Amino acid sequence: MGIIPYQMAQILDMNPFHRKLILAVLILQGMLLCQASAQLSLNPLNFFTKKKPYENVIPTAEDQETALQHYQEGKAAIDAGKLSRAVRSFRKITKEYPHTDVAPNAFSRLGEIYRDTRRWEKSFNTFQEIIERYPEYEGFEETLARQFEIADALMEGARGKFLRVFPGFKNFDKAQEFMEQVYANAPYGKTAPLALMNLARIAQRQDDEDAAIDALDRLVNNHPESVLAPDAHLKLAGIYASLVKGNMYDQGATLEAINYYEDFLILFPESHLVGEAEKSLAKMREIYAQSKLKTADFYFIYRKNQRAAINFYNETITVAPNSDAANIAKTKIKAINENRKPSGSRRKVFGP
Repeated sequence: MGIIPYQMAQILDMNPFHRKLILAVLILQGMLLCQASAQLSLNPLNFFTKKKPYENVIPTAEDQETALQHYQEGKAAIDAGKLSRAVRSFRKITKEYPHTDVAPNAFSRLGEIYRDTRRWEKSFNTFQEIIERYPEYEGFEETLARQFEIADALMEGARGKFLRVFPGFKNFDKAQEFMEQVYANAPYGKTAPLALMNLARIAQRQDDEDAAIDALDRLVNNHPESVLAPDAHLKLAGIYASLVKGNMYDQGATLEAINYYEDFLILFPESHLVGEAEKSLAKMREIYAQSKLKTADFYFIYRKNQRAAINFYNETITVAPNSDAANIAKTKIKAINENRKPSGSRRKVFGP
């Protein structure tokens, strides 16, 4: 696919427009070729990397001994404060002897070194190697906990290092990605409910209400016994309440908020947050009742449909019996039944 010297000379002799067009085509071809090579595992760098398969491979006694020797050298380098040398020793194991008994520990040590030097992504991905390669590893739960700590640190604003020297930027997108991976690694593990709660927190910081609702919904449905379930119900209700624009708009969010507040009060009657939930529920019901009241007024004034108006006035009372809207609705129903003009209306009663 390359070009020979006389072809390059011909390109250089072309007018600028054609020259740019030909070069653009060549660049595009190169990009497509690189992509195809990657998909076919034809990366030239792989020719210089010795990587022994680790699936279903029984290590020889020699492999076990050699890997153990590299591991001990790595530990000694850590004790001496020579982290670069330690990384080389542990990577020797992970690259060439991943099937040996000491390999999971080598991955773990590498992950710890990357974590302690604030190379968060490299550390997380190294621990992920343990999760994927060695599901029977005795330190599996501890590995999950370390991944969670990394995701949590990034969520709280921890920064990596740019060019391993300069402070990097906060990366909440990466925190979200890692927290989602933590949950996927053990959706019913100890860290799962907190991972979902943290996903909701990250999403709210990024003003992504849909993602926050998704995380909290998974928490309340998949982990109803979690100590975080009450907070998740309240947060869901609060998010929907924040989406309510007023009584003149669609009330879908209002109804969702009401449902979650009601669920909270039914499921967690002993919670110390009951008072807060009751107060918020009353506010949402008032908004919903005001919406019904506006609809009733519309049918009475503009559609001249007295029967429909009375139905919506009654719904206003049902939604929030003790609200201001309910009191107004009761007054208007009484006036209509007495054949009087309801207060605030611009026309008189004329029949059904």
